[in-house]
Amino acid sequence: MIYLAMFKNTDKIAAVSLINADSKKKIYWLIAVLFIFAIFKIFVVTHVDLNSEEAQYWTWSKHLQLSYYSKPPMIAYLNWFSTFSFGNTVFGIRINAVIIGLLISIVTYLLSIELFKNQNAAILAALVTNVFPFLLESSIFFTTDSPLLLFWLCAMLFYWKALKTNKLTWWLLFGLSLGLGALAKYAMFLIIIPLALFSWKHQREILKSRSFYLSIVIGLVLFSPVIYWNINHNGVGLLHLTHLAGAGDHPHTISKMIANMLVFAVGQVAILLPFFQYQEICRKFRQKTLTKQEAFLILPVIITFFIFLVVSANRESGAYINWAMYAYMGMPILFSHYALSDHRLKFNLLIFLVMIVAFFLFISLTSPKNTVAPLGKLNPANRMIGWSQLAAKVDSMKNTLPFGSTYVFSSNYHITSELWFYQKGQPETYLLNLNSRMTQYDLWPGIEQFRNSNKTGIFVDQIKISPEVMASFKSIAKEDSCRIFSQNHHIMTYYIYVMKGMKEFHKQLSSF
Repeated sequence: MIYLAMFKNTDKIAAVSLINADSKKKIYWLIAVLFIFAIFKIFVVTHVDLNSEEAQYWTWSKHLQLSYYSKPPMIAYLNWFSTFSFGNTVFGIRINAVIIGLLISIVTYLLSIELFKNQNAAILAALVTNVFPFLLESSIFFTTDSPLLLFWLCAMLFYWKALKTNKLTWWLLFGLSLGLGALAKYAMFLIIIPLALFSWKHQREILKSRSFYLSIVIGLVLFSPVIYWNINHNGVGLLHLTHLAGAGDHPHTISKMIANMLVFAVGQVAILLPFFQYQEICRKFRQKTLTKQEAFLILPVIITFFIFLVVSANRESGAYINWAMYAYMGMPILFSHYALSDHRLKFNLLIFLVMIVAFFLFISLTSPKNTVAPLGKLNPANRMIGWSQLAAKVDSMKNTLPFGSTYVFSSNYHITSELWFYQKGQPETYLLNLNSRMTQYDLWPGIEQFRNSNKTGIFVDQIKISPEVMASFKSIAKEDSCRIFSQNHHIMTYYIYVMKGMKEFHKQLSSF
């Protein structure tokens, strides 16, 4: 009998070992595929110019501060570190997004395992993060959304672990994620609302726990340099946020408010287009069969959606459709959970393949070399085309003037940022703000430092020079232009002026 028992136990141990070996093998394959995705992204991103937001955040890394006008400082410090390591290149900037995208896939896997204990679904979720449109963009182009998405996801993972164990370690990690996410973007603090509501519904005693409030304090401590910076800059960051929320807009009609809300709602459907299991969620909600795990992933979506729906109604120009996307970090997990648990497995996997094909089709259609089905001015990639060409044109004009005798400026912060990055030697470029909203450039020394000097200004803009700018200089020594083409279509003309003898001028800011 003893021997029989030993053989039975041996069989169980062997079965467990086989399961563990199979599980590890799947993890190794997943890591290999994720690295292949990352390498492919690196290849794609190094063949496209920076967009103006990426270039602007790179300029921040040349003036390290505790915070910045429109955003907290994390992106500037990440850019500083990566460009210090890899050079002031497109690769040196976008490697941040690629690495963050890889980490998002890994954390997605871990959170999916924690929630549903299904390795196959977790693997699919990790893979899906590389093809969901809103996640794909943030793992290719490096903006403030990239680190925000990562730390939002980390906060969800650590909060769930904290709920299950109530161990101080997980609460500390949640607080750390909260603070680091807030250093990427103010919106990180919105995660507290759905998490607190979830706890109130499913685990109310957590809201009486000291550890819960300690984690929030940790987040605020990490965020405190941003608060200090704002206090010393007359609260410009807070004023910017309130203006974005529509506080400075004039009242508008009911029809305008409804139109704004409809545009925002349709935009959210577009962002989550690959996630089509809304009917399943509604059915479970009606039947009250929605699990805690599903509610944990869905609640941030619902809360954040309604917050920005109200904002869109209040703002004259509505809300940007990408504002709420960080709350959708759980959707790849939910997609994969439903994909492997219902009777339409083949259909769900087909959707995954369609997303991959759509990604490659999008790259092909938006490529500047696409002449088979040119998109012309409708090409969304146009904002990343022609910047190096424009900078080369400006450099050629500088070469006709004595070395070190020029400064370059624009009334458009997009042009200012791109020229700073793409000019030879990357000399600081300046913004002349003419009745536009405030930017970070307005907090730095501007072209006023060259007043009554022998320096020659090179003014670059996408419209012809205004009488206001002309009046600020003694003369225009030379005029030129730079025409940008994509897919054999003319998409933009930039106007370039060599300006002599800067006189008095006044900055004009229309709003925050």
